[in-house]
Amino acid sequence: MGMLIIGIVLSLIGIGFYVFEPAWIASSVGAGGAFIGAGVAMIAIILRSLQIRKKRGVIEDERDYRIAEKASHKALTIIIILEGVLLAGIGVTESNIQAQPVVSLLFAVTMLTYVGFYYWYKRQM
Repeated sequence: MGMLIIGIVLSLIGIGFYVFEPAWIASSVGAGGAFIGAGVAMIAIILRSLQIRKKRGVIEDERDYRIAEKASHKALTIIIILEGVLLAGIGVTESNIQAQPVVSLLFAVTMLTYVGFYYWYKRQM
């Protein structure tokens, strides 16, 4: 129940960034979106686990942990390769790229890669 409250608080902070647009934040839209996204994700995960617990009683087993381990390892491998290629490309071209869009892209790629591999391994195992 505490994680549900944290998710709601994160979402409210994000909404506050959109509404008040504090001057000390470089991009209130980006920060607000990140907080809202994190809050909504936490709320969805908690509500889903409560629903599963109510239905079946067992949320996870050893198989789920093994699937998560394999998906994490594969996502980490891919993101390390992607970061290396990106770093080499930036170093060779001497481009003047801002950090926030690159970090946001890497975060999105990491999450999508992990989720994709998690469900792929779940079907395979």
